[in-house]
Amino acid sequence: MSNIYPSPSQLRTQLESFLAATKSIVSEALSGAATSIAFREIYKLSLTTNTVLIGLGGSGLRPAVLAARTITVRIPVLISIGQFSVAEVELRRFVELIIWAIYFTDHSVEWQHFLAGSKGFSQDARKPIAHAAHRELSFYLEYAFELMEDEPSGLGTLAVGNLRNALSRLNANVHAGHLARSAATIPPRDEMDEGSLRSFANVQRATFASCSLLLAAYRKKKFDGMEAVQRDHFDWLMGPKLRKDVRKGPFGLG
Repeated sequence: MSNIYPSPSQLRTQLESFLAATKSIVSEALSGAATSIAFREIYKLSLTTNTVLIGLGGSGLRPAVLAARTITVRIPVLISIGQFSVAEVELRRFVELIIWAIYFTDHSVEWQHFLAGSKGFSQDARKPIAHAAHRELSFYLEYAFELMEDEPSGLGTLAVGNLRNALSRLNANVHAGHLARSAATIPPRDEMDEGSLRSFANVQRATFASCSLLLAAYRKKKFDGMEAVQRDHFDWLMGPKLRKDVRKGPFGLG
């Protein structure tokens, strides 16, 4: 019976050919990113959000903002090589990390169970600690909304509402339905045209800005104590209208 698998030398040759083709694909994507105005904004949004998270982070948050900051660094890398769908998965994970920080910082017992327990959902409501520690994202989002109802400026609940809108797109792209409906082979990278990059930048800004605004509403003392550079980055991330709404308060010191 003949061996249906390639020999080691054949496999090595195939691998070298594959890596050469991959290098060509990546190089083409990088060239597109280098000349794109929208990609510059994607890069700036990630740097800005990273700086904002440093200002709003510090001790006491569970999970710490370091994980979310890691995602801000990953986003422009993924986009620069044409991996839009993977970057959108990362954006959704960013939302999870920020929403978890708001819930689990308030619930230390559930946090310990989260750390020690399985990664799947808990469906048994008769075990409320496990049930609360392993729920779908919508549960923690609703907790944040209820918590923010007492925030006097209304910006906390606005942030949650904006996050729901951003998640509607991110959830759709995480789901494999659009792949199942496609009649053509999906290429190994997404198109690097300016329209696609601009579209991603829009959802990236909406996600990062809403999460940062929500975290600022939750950690107002940290927000009030942000350094001038961090506050400037926060203002730019919010955009003109939200920046004005934050400054006219009552949302921190203004």
